Amino acid sequence: MNAVLKSCRTNTERGVLPESRQYYNTPSAIARQLFYYPTEIGRYTLDTRYHFLDTSPGAERESHKNFMLIYIDSGGMEIFNDGRRALAAPGQIALINCRKPHHYRALRDTRMIFLHFDGSNTAAFFDQIISVHSGKWVLSVPAGSHIRADLLHIFDAQARAADFQPHTPSESELSQTIYRILCELLVPPRDASLTPDQDLIAQAIRYILDHLFEPLSVEDVASAVSLSASHFSRLFKARTGYSPHEYIVLRRIDEAKSLLHTTSLSVKQIAFRVGYHSEVNFISSFTAKTGISPAVFRRMPI
Repeated sequence: MNAVLKSCRTNTERGVLPESRQYYNTPSAIARQLFYYPTEIGRYTLDTRYHFLDTSPGAERESHKNFMLIYIDSGGMEIFNDGRRALAAPGQIALINCRKPHHYRALRDTRMIFLHFDGSNTAAFFDQIISVHSGKWVLSVPAGSHIRADLLHIFDAQARAADFQPHTPSESELSQTIYRILCELLVPPRDASLTPDQDLIAQAIRYILDHLFEPLSVEDVASAVSLSASHFSRLFKARTGYSPHEYIVLRRIDEAKSLLHTTSLSVKQIAFRVGYHSEVNFISSFTAKTGISPAVFRRMPI
């Protein structure tokens, strides 16, 4: 299960300096069906002449018409995507949907790592990451992140494959690396030293779990940590990947699953025990989240 590779060791684009390197990758049929896969990756050193337009010949390549991550090592870029503008500074990463109008340029001498890639649910992953970050698509990479190292791992793997070197990572290994990058962008890794906001979210989760089976609203939880409901909801989703309401619902359903398999309580009794005020609402919520009704779940073997 090997990809077909070709390399482009130098680049003649205006503003791309000679030390820049890029590599192409043609994924196998299995990779296209099952994996996340790179189609193009590069490390560029740029000057201010560099301005990539989606009307340029390079934009017509199949390897370009997918999704892109740009990591800024130094310098800075101005990026437009689907009518929106953002600036990317060192230590930041931009998420670009190259199926939509886009162009970007170096604002000063710049070093960057870029990755074009695709996969079956990449568009949904992109949308979710941007949603979690309140619409932002240029993000600061958190301390302790492995994103830059993972991008370099993919770059080095493609460089070795282009030189026909042995022991290059498989397509499945590269898929796992891309998936790890996307997961870090969706939910940043936990740091042993919590910021004040992160500590508030930890307090909020403890409050939710302590009051899970009582009447519990987002406003109640926000008030418990002295935040407005809107600000709390944004912080909670950015930190956990869930909205507060979704987190409460999922934890209640987890408890309901346990009760369905370990007790003889009726569905109605379980509904009230886990915090619902209506058996109908509980059944509807349970079915929506699990795909089956509580009664069917109870009959299934553990």
